[in-house]
Amino acid sequence: MFVAIVPGQSILVPEAPHLQRFVPPAQDLRVRWRLSATEFLFTPLLMVLGFVGLAAVSVFADIALSRSRGAVHDLFLRLFPHDNLLRMLSVIASGLVTVTTLTLSALLVAISHTSTSVAPVVFDQFLRRRANQAYFGYFAGCATFTYLVMAVSRPEWIGVGAMLAVVLAAGALVLLVFMGYGVIDQMRPTSVVRSIQDLAIRARLRQMPLVARSRRRRTLDGEPTSVTTRETGYVIDISTARLQDLLRGTGEEIEVEFRVRIGDLLAYGDIVAHIRGGDTGRRAHVADNILSCVMIDRSRNAGVDPDHAVEQLGHVAWAANSTRQNPDVAVAAIGALRDLSARWAAAGVPDAELYGGPLPVVYEDVVQRRIVTALVDLVVVSTSSRQHQTCAAALSTLADILPQLEGRDRDVAVRSLQRALPATLSHVASVEMGHGLAKLRATLDTIGREDLADEVREMGPRLARESGLGEEGDMLDSLDDSTPTGPLSFRFR
Repeated sequence: MFVAIVPGQSILVPEAPHLQRFVPPAQDLRVRWRLSATEFLFTPLLMVLGFVGLAAVSVFADIALSRSRGAVHDLFLRLFPHDNLLRMLSVIASGLVTVTTLTLSALLVAISHTSTSVAPVVFDQFLRRRANQAYFGYFAGCATFTYLVMAVSRPEWIGVGAMLAVVLAAGALVLLVFMGYGVIDQMRPTSVVRSIQDLAIRARLRQMPLVARSRRRRTLDGEPTSVTTRETGYVIDISTARLQDLLRGTGEEIEVEFRVRIGDLLAYGDIVAHIRGGDTGRRAHVADNILSCVMIDRSRNAGVDPDHAVEQLGHVAWAANSTRQNPDVAVAAIGALRDLSARWAAAGVPDAELYGGPLPVVYEDVVQRRIVTALVDLVVVSTSSRQHQTCAAALSTLADILPQLEGRDRDVAVRSLQRALPATLSHVASVEMGHGLAKLRATLDTIGREDLADEVREMGPRLARESGLGEEGDMLDSLDDSTPTGPLSFRFR
């Protein structure tokens, strides 16, 4: 039976079996636990268990030492009376809980403020940092250790556990200083940008087997068998190992063309892949099992999704590009995007044999297009804040990136840039804007897009006139004389 909720009442209606397939499956508790443990919980819980084990060892040590009564045993009992130890443990335990609570509250306020001014990615970074997980695990484990020792303590024990609790509490106070500095350092926008950049590099390396073993264009024709999904969420990974097992023995008869990429958001009924080639039975077998190769989650992870890391850098620059924000943060994010593009273009795609050989799989790699999209978005959004520095940095970075792109990536980048260029006319005719436009014009000449280069050249004088500089050549002619584009070739007109 289904329960239909009507305002003011609940009505039981007969169960309809044909509607069951439209009901999203409940998320498995094991999956939810895995996600939570991966994001934050695993390290703190492991440390708490370690402190529980240490408490057990200290209890057994107290029991063993209390049996061998002697001068040392009596001396410890006189120096550390049982009542004093209990009071001290009580103070330590309550103090640790109080300090942890206050520290956590202050950190949440700081993180919330930083995420508002920079980007929500700060929350993800804070949770995923091993150092932060270890800090919270230490404080929670130290409090747990103290409570356990206090609960089982006996008057005749010499207090090994109590003395360990004092040492651990002193370590917690020292660690609090390091934790405070570490968190403050993490909240710096430049640290946020660098952390995302490092995540993007590692995620790209993890994605490389899929990119290397797949092809960019399909080779088989014919009516495909479409595979759709019932799940809702983001594609966080596509397993090449599972694809290899599934397609073993098919050779080139079967081709799997993925219609989604890592990072895409899926809804019910979205097409995940097209299966072509082979007979009906083989296509059906591959279609029935291809979804097991695609991992879907409710949240993205920049550690395994380089596109998400690129978008996060774009969001950081976008937030910093708004009114009353420091443009240096946006420029730092743009610099990180330029660095990523240069590294990935220089590295290229390795040979498929390094990862086990090619697979009959079509997967289009668009990571460079994501970078271009983020930069073009910044050119457009800078019109609202009038931050000419950010617009100029984005134009200059696009000029650096365009020669590195090939084929369709370059065509898409040029078309996107052509549509966004009119937005630059809303800025002032600053020296930075002049350098950015001149550098972009030289790059367009170099890659053979003289038509768009002429359009960019006309924008300089227009920008100068609209800024009240008078003559058309006031802005860019002087820049041509100083050759601001460095080694890039210039074609004077």
